[in-house]
Amino acid sequence: MFEEARAEDVDLIIKGGRIFTPAGFVDGCIGVEGGKIAAIGKEAHLPKAERTIDAAEKLVLPGMVDLHVHFRDPGSPEREDFCTGTSAAAAGGVTTIMDMPNTIPPTVSGEAFREKRTTGEARAVVDFAICGGVGVKSIGNVLEIAREGATAFKTFMTSRFEELFSGNDATLLTILREVSQSALPCFIHAEDQAITAAELHKLKRAGRLDPMAHTESRPPIAEAHGALRALSLANEAGARLHICHTSTPEAMEYASWSKNRHQPVTVETCPQYLLLTHDLMAKRGPYAKVDPPLRSESSRRKMWDMFVQGQIDTLGSDHAPYAVKEKDMGWSDIFEAPSGSPGVETTLPLMLDCVSRGLLSIERLVQAFSQAPARMTRLFPLKGSLQIGADADIVIVDMKKERTIRGDSLHSKQKYSLFEGWTCKGWPVLTVLRGMVVADDGEIVMKPGYGKFLRPC
Repeated sequence: MFEEARAEDVDLIIKGGRIFTPAGFVDGCIGVEGGKIAAIGKEAHLPKAERTIDAAEKLVLPGMVDLHVHFRDPGSPEREDFCTGTSAAAAGGVTTIMDMPNTIPPTVSGEAFREKRTTGEARAVVDFAICGGVGVKSIGNVLEIAREGATAFKTFMTSRFEELFSGNDATLLTILREVSQSALPCFIHAEDQAITAAELHKLKRAGRLDPMAHTESRPPIAEAHGALRALSLANEAGARLHICHTSTPEAMEYASWSKNRHQPVTVETCPQYLLLTHDLMAKRGPYAKVDPPLRSESSRRKMWDMFVQGQIDTLGSDHAPYAVKEKDMGWSDIFEAPSGSPGVETTLPLMLDCVSRGLLSIERLVQAFSQAPARMTRLFPLKGSLQIGADADIVIVDMKKERTIRGDSLHSKQKYSLFEGWTCKGWPVLTVLRGMVVADDGEIVMKPGYGKFLRPC
C-alpha cells in the first residue's frame, strides 16, 4: 500500500493526514517532486523536504475536476473571466476545470479555440481544459478543433447560439457521427426545443411572467424526451454521449437503460438538482433561474438516491454567472433574465456537508467529482488520483470546519449563490496544484497564469 521514497530530498511533504489513494484511505505522508507525486508512505521512510504541510486530523483528497463551467472569457469578462473563475475554483478545492464553448466567439473553430486557450494561459490559476463546440453551422470544424486539443465537444438541443444548436434529428445524427470520428465524448444539453418553445408560447399568451412560469416552460418531459432522442442517435452514430446537468429521474432511467445495453453513456448532475427544489423560485426569482429548472421535491429525492447509488456518473457545478443587472431584469418578467448561477466554489463544501450528515460517503464524492470526470475525458491518471506519478493536485479538507455560504465572500465576479445562507460542515482549507499552494483557507496565493492548458492523455 505504501511506496518507498527515493533517497534524495523532495520539494514538498504533506504529512499527518488521511490520504485518499486508489486503494482507500491510508494514514501517512505524500512526497512531491517536480510537481508530481513521488512517494506515499510513512514519515520515517520519506526524505527531507524543502517545504512541509501539516494535514493532521484532516482529509487529503485528490483535487476536484469540474467538467462544467462557463467562465464567459473571452467575450463577456464583465460576467466572469478566467482569473476570477479559476480563483473561485481554487478556493473551492477544484484544481482542474473544463470551460464550455458558448463564449463570444463560440469555440467552434480552430481560431476561436486558440483564442480561448491563449486567454486561459494568461489568466488561469488552476489547470484547464477546453470543450469544443459544434452545431448546425460548425460541423465541418470538429476534427480541426480536436487537433487543437479539445477534451470534448458540446452541442445544445436548445441554444441562442446558432453555431452550437444541434438542429433537427438528422443534423444531430450528423454531428454525433462527426464527433465520433474524433474519439472524444459529445456533451449535450438535452432539452427538446419543440416542447420548450410550445410551452413558452402558451405561458406568454396567458400573461404568465412570474418566476414559476420558467419552471413550467421547461417541463420534465422536455428533458426526458431530449435525452431519449440523443441516446438513440448517439447509439446509431457510435458516439460517446455525456448528458449534462441532468435534473429528472426520467432522463436518468433512459440513460440507465442505454448503459445496460453497453452503450457508452455517462450522466452528470449538479448540486442544485440534488439539494434544491423549484420552491426557491418564489423566494429568489431570477436568482434561482437555471436551465434545466429546479424540480419538485419528489424528483430531487429520486435524483439524490440515484446519485448515492452510483447511477449518476459525474458531478459538475454548471457554474454560469451573469451580472446582477441582467438577473434583476427578471423580477418583472422572468423570461427576460438569463439562466445561470455561480457554483464552482461551493460544490465541494455542499457535498462535504452531506458527508458530515451521513447522507453520502466520501468515496462516492471523490469518485463523482474527481476520478470519473478525469477518466471520461482522458485526463486520468495525471488528474483525479493520488498515486505515484500523478500531478500533485491535492485538496486538504477539514471536516470539522463550519462556514456559511455568502455571495459577497465568493471569488466569482458575481456575488450571489443559489445556496445563500447555507451553513456547511466540511471545507477545503488548502488547495495544491502541481505541488504549489494556490489557495490557503479561501485566500488565493497564486498569480494568474500558473494554470496550464490540458489535452487528453
